[in-house]
Amino acid sequence: MENKHAIEFHLRKDDEPLNIQLEPECLIYKVSPGNEIKFIAVNCDADFHWSLRVANKERWVQLFPESKGNYDIEIYENGSLLEDWFKYM
Repeated sequence: MENKHAIEFHLRKDDEPLNIQLEPECLIYKVSPGNEIKFIAVNCDADFHWSLRVANKERWVQLFPESKGNYDIEIYENGSLLEDWFKYM
């Protein structure tokens, strides 16, 4: 089942690494070639959506969760829930 509050980044084995900065915490996740990372908003209102700022040359994405209400974020690497968000930093 598709989650409309999820955003995924898939890197092929021949891709360059990608940095994803999750706002507003400014946490940076370094995604390696051949891996995927998924951000899912949970416990959120229907108005929740994601906004992106992409810097192609620098291989950088700024990820902004946006909602008028509360939300929590779950992060999955290759389908496994990350318990320690600081792994990427």
